[in-house]
Amino acid sequence: MRGLELGISPAGFAAHLLDPHPSSVRQARRFLQHCLGQWKLPAPNDNATLVVSELSTNALRHSGTPGSDPVWLAIILYTEELICAVADPSPKPPRTTALDSHSDAGRGLHVVSALSSSWGWSPSPPPGKIVWARLPL
Repeated sequence: MRGLELGISPAGFAAHLLDPHPSSVRQARRFLQHCLGQWKLPAPNDNATLVVSELSTNALRHSGTPGSDPVWLAIILYTEELICAVADPSPKPPRTTALDSHSDAGRGLHVVSALSSSWGWSPSPPPGKIVWARLPL
């Protein structure tokens, strides 16, 4: 697996450094599936896969240029839910846009909102943010 993998804890935490290019979204999906397998959870989990894809795509698209600060994906198994979080170096808050049936972009956070029990974001140092979503298992 490409990128730097911190590891998958049996206690339910895993983190993975994503390479700074769009093809890393595939890498993020594979990492999620690997985590689910290690934790003996049913895979594939289509909702989690879509959420990880959308959060990773947004972070990689809006966080800067290749070679900038890293984008991290964290997967957390908590009681009866899965938390997917992506940290990126952009301090700009995520925002939903009005849906446009003629546009190929702008649906990501709407998808995340529809598939998760909740989602949000928080600033993180130096300047940056973490965008997360909670998914019931």
